[in-house]
Amino acid sequence: MSRVSVINRRTLLRGLGGSVLALPALEIMGHRPARAGAATPPKRFVLMYAGMSLVSDGYPDDIVPNTVGVGYDLKRAALALGTGALPSNPGVGGNGFDVRDHVSIVSGMTIPWSNAEGSSVPPGGRSPAFHFNTTGPQTCGVRGNPTRAEPANGPTADQLVHEAIGEGTSSLSYRVQAASYVGANSTGGSAMRLSYRRSRGGELEAIEPVASPQLAYSTLFGNFVPPDPAEAQAFARRLARHRSVVELVRGNAESLRDRLGSSDRERFDRHLEEVRALEQRLDSLPPDALASCTKPPDPGDDPPIQGSAIEYQGQGGDGVGYSNETLRGELLCDFVRMAFACDLSRVAAIRLTSSQTHMQVGPMLGHEGDIHSAIGHSARPEAYADCVGWHVKHFARLIALLRDTKEYDNSSLLDHTAVILLFEGGSGFDPEGGASDSAHSSENMIALVGGHAGGLNTGGGKHIVFTDGHPANAVVSCMAAVGAAPDETLGDIHGVIPELFG
Repeated sequence: MSRVSVINRRTLLRGLGGSVLALPALEIMGHRPARAGAATPPKRFVLMYAGMSLVSDGYPDDIVPNTVGVGYDLKRAALALGTGALPSNPGVGGNGFDVRDHVSIVSGMTIPWSNAEGSSVPPGGRSPAFHFNTTGPQTCGVRGNPTRAEPANGPTADQLVHEAIGEGTSSLSYRVQAASYVGANSTGGSAMRLSYRRSRGGELEAIEPVASPQLAYSTLFGNFVPPDPAEAQAFARRLARHRSVVELVRGNAESLRDRLGSSDRERFDRHLEEVRALEQRLDSLPPDALASCTKPPDPGDDPPIQGSAIEYQGQGGDGVGYSNETLRGELLCDFVRMAFACDLSRVAAIRLTSSQTHMQVGPMLGHEGDIHSAIGHSARPEAYADCVGWHVKHFARLIALLRDTKEYDNSSLLDHTAVILLFEGGSGFDPEGGASDSAHSSENMIALVGGHAGGLNTGGGKHIVFTDGHPANAVVSCMAAVGAAPDETLGDIHGVIPELFG
């Protein structure tokens, strides 16, 4: 080997090292969004809750599909998952959101109950009293109190997920129903809450949900400045240029490796490791990690809160019992979507209605009366199905928003999100009143599970009959899908629903 050829090879290696070390990695890192650190987009989780059962007394439900598996049929209350016209939009029009392929309906589940008030409550169970007793066991998996009581007895799923995947972002807790619409028309209390967490001192504390769209907006976006699109494009160009340089250097160098002596090959290998490390760093940097992040428009003043719909004794109230909850729900779901897109939050809890909801449905559905007293127990099954469908509509709309919002890797937010909708009751035996075909029952409960995080709904949405399973099993499944339930446990309830991942 001539001296000239040796010098040339070594000179080339020095040039290789200089090229690698001169690439401006710090400049690239400086343009990286603060929490967009991984090459894979972060996981997200949404817990939604409807304060009503699935049926009007004495009638079958109008939401659980007749068919099992993929391509399930859509009954009246589930039409928002499809593409057809919605019966619950009188005079407004509108179709479904075409999300059935992204949503599974799990049916046949049961919250167990104790034999008598004051007796021992089974794991994940409740006392015989119905209203206000089913929220906690579903959302935290811990058995309720031996008497009627709404608060959860453990941290709820949304807060546990936030602890696991929040990484410095905010946990959102929202409520769509503006007030109780009963008696004194409270805007607070346990029947209006959904989230509970452990304080630093270990005490269980309630998180008061935000019911004001204006407050939700100003808290999230009041001082928020989204990334400059021009900056993002310039960053993408710089990233592509740096990656092309690295690939060129690596390709040229590898072609010479077999021609090197042992000492030069050792030096070469060290440089090649640096090239590979830099490639990995470049690959972990999304060209536009917040591609869909924009500041939503200010929603303006909140719709005014109206008076109560009923008194406790059933007499007429002093107002309409409706404060444009349809608009409120749309705005709050819009904020959740954009908070996820901007990585301001990764977890949200949305309580659509309070337990035993007395919200009036005339202004939003065209049916007379409030959901619980006037419709739920008055043999009006189609009207009741439309009330269930109003909740499903907000769920379906959020699924569509997440589906249609792109991540930096051209996937969607929905690909990395688990969304679950739970209901206060199902249909069947009522241990409090003794009726066998009642809306005051925690038999035949369902959960709607949307999204594709962790392999959810990989084969498309399906109807799954999970007989005698607990609704919290569906919650555990969603927690596991986002990496927040390594032991597949929530409170007293253990195990996922395998079919959700098939």
